[in-house]
Amino acid sequence: MSPAAAGEIRGPDRFRALWQRCLVEGARDDSEKIHQRLLDGYDEPQRHYHTLAHIEQCMAMFDQCKSLASNPEALELAVWFHDVIFEPGSPDNEARSAELYLDLSDGVHDAATRGLVKRLIMATLHDGSSLEDSDAVYMVDIDLSSFGSSWEAFLQDSKNLRRESAHLSDAEYFQKKTDFQSCLLEKERFYLSDYFAERLEAQARSNLARYFELIKQQQ
Repeated sequence: MSPAAAGEIRGPDRFRALWQRCLVEGARDDSEKIHQRLLDGYDEPQRHYHTLAHIEQCMAMFDQCKSLASNPEALELAVWFHDVIFEPGSPDNEARSAELYLDLSDGVHDAATRGLVKRLIMATLHDGSSLEDSDAVYMVDIDLSSFGSSWEAFLQDSKNLRRESAHLSDAEYFQKKTDFQSCLLEKERFYLSDYFAERLEAQARSNLARYFELIKQQQ
């Protein structure tokens, strides 16, 4: 991502415009305060991978495929909010992130938008649930898009993810990690959408194969 794009995420203008497009008539606009809440969340000290840099990566991918989305506003809101609550090892980060969005959007976004954003956030559990339409598929692929980065970027992401799980031993962490990634690789396609499969599938599989070999060497 270019510095200009990164600045676009940290600055308030893009989020404010998105939030305002979704406001129901007569609703109060607290978009700048909400944007600051998002920045504060992604800047928390326990984060090493689930930071604003991850949202920047996801937003760059969203910008590439947004013309294919049925509801691009809801999809973009889900990208902004999907990791805003993050406690290492907690099983309900996604649910709490969705609840924060619902709290902040209560009375200012319509019910259909709110329900869809919640479902898109919950799709990032990556358990196969909430995949009821193409926008949920894009959300899952956007969240996993960093697997298809260059090997150097993928390896740095892997190190950052390990830092977020300092409460686990190496044996526990790498077993959990390889179980999840092996499950993804066993699927016919790592990426669910044609758009991401065509662009990132080969690199993602190559990265994971190299990573598994690296783990074996360290054991």
